[in-house]
Amino acid sequence: MNFVPVRNLRLGEGTPKICIPLVSPSDEALFEEAKALSSYPADLAEWRADYMEDIFREGRLHEILPRLREILGNTPLIFTFRTTREGGQQSASPDQYKKLAEDAILSGCIDLADIELFSQPDSIKELTALAKENGVKTIFSSHDFYSTPSCGELLSRLRQMEKLGADIAKIAVMPRCPEDVLILLTATVTARRQLSCPVVTMAMAGTGLISRVWGEIFGSCLTFGTAGRASAPGQIDARELKCVLDILHNNL
Repeated sequence: MNFVPVRNLRLGEGTPKICIPLVSPSDEALFEEAKALSSYPADLAEWRADYMEDIFREGRLHEILPRLREILGNTPLIFTFRTTREGGQQSASPDQYKKLAEDAILSGCIDLADIELFSQPDSIKELTALAKENGVKTIFSSHDFYSTPSCGELLSRLRQMEKLGADIAKIAVMPRCPEDVLILLTATVTARRQLSCPVVTMAMAGTGLISRVWGEIFGSCLTFGTAGRASAPGQIDARELKCVLDILHNNL
């Protein structure tokens, strides 16, 4: 599995990197949330733009992203608008989704763009090309907040992401039993051996917590921790997450 360089990081190499989501619904709260990351072990930040109710207003991104970039300094930033069908806070028409992603990629303020696998095929192709032209890495993502698909289906999605040109392939599922977590981990370790791009996988909620800390063993290059409010079930405090990751890394 290859690594992906992003600023001072090499995603896909060594201990899984910790990403902290920024989920505040107002500018002032968002900027304060970003400032607070300096006291947490944040390797990356993810701005969940779907938490902003007026995010589709013309010029809105350009009111936020430059200031966010300034506050974060050299910390890599992922831009994500998570649609309701994938567990996000807002729905978006295909045109709205594409325009928002385009504006973020062209802003010069982000390092990675999250692109949902089940977006319009033409939009995926165009956004991928635009990201490559502008030095922005792509994370293709798929989320199931209700169940855990079969191992074959998970691998099929990850392979599709790679085929479409993803720099990183991401899948999150909801386990209903411990066996579902094993399905997710089996798909992860198989993908690590078979895919050329790094993968990010997680089983959500308490049942899936183990998948958030064993990425170095099974092959997930990124994990999500909180600095307050979580963006998905099962995320834990980033400081606690860092301690567990270090214990595992130091004893491998």
